[in-house]
Amino acid sequence: MADLKIVRHIKDGAEHWNAWREKAQPEAINLAKVDLSGLKLSGANLSQVNLSKANFSRTDLSYANLVGANLSEAVFSNANLKGADLRGAILAQANISQANVQDVNLAGTDLRSLELRGINLGSANLSDTDLRGVNLSGESFKKINLHSANLSGADLQNTDFSGANLSNVNLSNAKMSRAKLRGTLLTRANLCGASLDFADISMAGCLMANFSEAILNKAILNKANLGGAILSGAQLFGAELCDAFLGDAFLSMANLTKANLSHADFSRAYLYRAILTQAICIETKFRHTEMKEVDLSMAILKQANFAVAELQNSYLGGADLSGANFMGTNLTKANLANANLTDALVESTIWEGANLQGVIGFSLP
Repeated sequence: MADLKIVRHIKDGAEHWNAWREKAQPEAINLAKVDLSGLKLSGANLSQVNLSKANFSRTDLSYANLVGANLSEAVFSNANLKGADLRGAILAQANISQANVQDVNLAGTDLRSLELRGINLGSANLSDTDLRGVNLSGESFKKINLHSANLSGADLQNTDFSGANLSNVNLSNAKMSRAKLRGTLLTRANLCGASLDFADISMAGCLMANFSEAILNKAILNKANLGGAILSGAQLFGAELCDAFLGDAFLSMANLTKANLSHADFSRAYLYRAILTQAICIETKFRHTEMKEVDLSMAILKQANFAVAELQNSYLGGADLSGANFMGTNLTKANLANANLTDALVESTIWEGANLQGVIGFSLP
């Protein structure tokens, strides 16, 4: 039960409250169920205070210190929380509908029971927050800081994360079809098994991100930085990766059928048994790339660079390889039946056991 003497101090305003608290230094403060509606508490120090079920309707809490406070079931209707610090606060079943929460700091907070739909968070700090399984589909989180947040299993379809910081975030098994991730920072993010059909991930920073088994069909990843990223078993049917960087990336068993990889850089990447059937790879770089047993049948590979690549047992049947660079490439037992090798560079190429039946524009010396 709240101490009425303490209630009197807080109702005298933030300045009086802060001075009293600094002088008295009470061990624990209980303001549970207190009506604090309409008060001017901007900059108030309410850290570690028990404010469960308190009424903050229309209260000015801008830039207030609410670190570690118990705000479970508190009501913040039309309250001003702009710039408030709520790191580690307990917000179970709290009502922040129609509250101003722009630039609020919610780092390290469990937000699973908080209704965030339709709320403008401005440049809020949501790093290390727990958002597992939440439904935020269609919401806008532009430029939000979600570093190391847990959004596994969340519904984020059509959600806008443009320019947001999602580095180290857990998005495993999240539903993100048509999500907007243009220019988003996804360094070391975990997107294992996430559904990203038609998502816009262009120009995103995805260094060392994990997309293994993710669904990226028709996704747009033009100019994305996927250096060292893991895309093993990912589905990228018809995806756009023009000018993307995938140096040292892992794409074993990935499905890139009909994907557009023109001008992309796969240097030193690992594409064992990847499927690139009918992919468009104009001037794509595959230098020093591991491509054993890869399927490049009917792919357009004009002027692609396969210098010193490993293409043993690969299938390039019917592929357009005109002007491609195969200098030092290992094509042992590769199948190039009916491929077009017009003007291809083949110095020091290894052809042992390769199938060259019906090849156009080339014959072994």
